[in-house]
Amino acid sequence: MSNLISFSLDNAATLTASAAFLLGAIINASGRKAVREQFVRYGFPSWWCWITAILEFITAFLLILRPTFAIGAVLGACIMVAAIVAIVRARDFRHIPPPAVFLLLVIAASVQFSS
Repeated sequence: MSNLISFSLDNAATLTASAAFLLGAIINASGRKAVREQFVRYGFPSWWCWITAILEFITAFLLILRPTFAIGAVLGACIMVAAIVAIVRARDFRHIPPPAVFLLLVIAASVQFSS
């Protein structure tokens, strides 16, 4: 079991990244009006928040499992790059920090995982 999931300070970046994606999934899955409006502002249909929530939940799960970590890292990075591109395209630069932090967490977890 320890080869499948490892909860230690050695993989704090992985656990932090996974927790961040889980939090993002919960927020997006709430489907609050403000969340749906933000997706529309960035050029997505209002229901896209639930698709994003599912993808973020899958990312959170994949990141904590050693055999699927790389898939989770790539999926998480793609989600965050897409979010950053959508925010830049909408010229809403004040919303760049959250996806940028998530992206940095995935990168830090990947560096830590590979060492």
